[in-house]
Amino acid sequence: MSRLCHAQVRRWDTHLRAHPPRGVRNIHPAYASLLVNFDPRVRTLAEVEAELRELLATVNPPEPTSSRRVELPTCYGGEFGPDLDEVARLAGMTPGEAAARHAGTEYLVHFLGFSPGFPYLGGPPEALGVARLPSPRTHVPAGSVAIAGGQAGVYPLASPGGWRLLGRTPVRLFDAARAEPALLALGDSVRFVPIAAERYAEIAAAEGARSPAVFTPADGEPAIVVARPGFLTTVQDLGRFHFGHLGVSASGAADPVSLRIGNLLVGNAESAPALEMTLVGGVFAFRRPALVALTGADMQATLDDETLPPALVVAVAPGQTLRCGPARAGARTYLCVRGGISVPAVLGSASTHLASGLGGHAGRALRAGDTLYIGHEPASRPPARGATPEHIACTLLRTTVLRITPGRHADRFEPTQRMALVSTAFAVTEASDRMGLRLRGRALAAPAGGRMLTEGVPLGAIQVPQDGQPIIISVEHQTTGGYPQLASVIAADLHRVGQLRPRDVVRFEWVTFDEAERFFNEQETMIRRWGEDG
Repeated sequence: MSRLCHAQVRRWDTHLRAHPPRGVRNIHPAYASLLVNFDPRVRTLAEVEAELRELLATVNPPEPTSSRRVELPTCYGGEFGPDLDEVARLAGMTPGEAAARHAGTEYLVHFLGFSPGFPYLGGPPEALGVARLPSPRTHVPAGSVAIAGGQAGVYPLASPGGWRLLGRTPVRLFDAARAEPALLALGDSVRFVPIAAERYAEIAAAEGARSPAVFTPADGEPAIVVARPGFLTTVQDLGRFHFGHLGVSASGAADPVSLRIGNLLVGNAESAPALEMTLVGGVFAFRRPALVALTGADMQATLDDETLPPALVVAVAPGQTLRCGPARAGARTYLCVRGGISVPAVLGSASTHLASGLGGHAGRALRAGDTLYIGHEPASRPPARGATPEHIACTLLRTTVLRITPGRHADRFEPTQRMALVSTAFAVTEASDRMGLRLRGRALAAPAGGRMLTEGVPLGAIQVPQDGQPIIISVEHQTTGGYPQLASVIAADLHRVGQLRPRDVVRFEWVTFDEAERFFNEQETMIRRWGEDG
């Protein structure tokens, strides 16, 4: 957590975001590293790595000159800081002394991660360096000012969390509607200014608690009414990129290949917004004519009383009702409509990020009574004439084996643990969601040496927490994390992760980076050729 490392990270983060290499989607700065995420359809790993190595050898980015000092009014203790008394006791102080010590320190913003706008702050007083809670809270209020070990931070959004809460600020640290969504940035210095509860209420009222507005196109009429939303139905596209440095993950469809094929079927651009249904589908009443296709898991759909086969383009007339039931296999089905589901873009994407309330339909899962709009007819291509080839559908839903490459910290694991990952069958647990799939099987021993520095976490990473049960990082993941990354699911198999459901059993298989690239290119060629022929 040295300032020297921070200066280097900040220099390269500033340079790469100002001059991004072709194909780079996201840059995730951390304490002593930068994670560079790229689109494998545009560049190969070797090409990106070679360019970055050349930059490191030939470019000396200047020190960024812009830095700010930000003051955050904070109400300490009581309901705002339920852990202040315990932290003070452990530090041998009174609560007032602990609050004064915390507020009397200037903090450096090393990076943003964990959740949108969450600042990792260096420099808390050594005396307040108490460990995080042994069991995380399920709910931490937005604005909570917290410490853990040698770190300090502020929770911009309500979320689970295991840090010790000393107080709370009424200032909004993240607002996607602002020109600069995150209040803080790398290199900023932060001071906390103690305020009374009355002043907190005044500032909170001025900040306002705005709920996302429901989108109504000026020239549109409702096309679809949600009669039943199913278990979890959201609007998704292929994700939002270029905001990783703000702690915003890409999100998007958990099975992007099924979304792409559904959009190709109805003649949309591959990235057009669609409905992602999870485990149990919804019931949708159509008020306007539409062309639709269902891809992914088979949810035994019917249009009025007639069975609707998957991966087939169907014309829906006004007054007809589409019903989707439980998935027979797989976890997610995509309802793609010609023209796409029309919602406003938030940070360049229509995808719903549930944890932060970004994007989609009012930033949340659909509810009964919601009305949806269809976008303008695409001019790019006509709808496909028939169903997707059977071998494509079978390939997409095959989830029993996930191919993996070595992860960021693979060399820190014993060879026996690397082999244990591929010789063990793991079951997907009920605790899995769009953030990650928690597995249960033979426990893996994490590397020796204690907790690691927080680093960027890529989609598909397989983390090994202290209990030894692997977690596959999914689309709505935290952008940074402190657990070692033993492996990564290859790009060609990421859509299969999105089709895993609780109690599914999965095995892993090591492949080389060259093989991973070949498998991905073969998959892309198959989809592209079918799309061109369709």
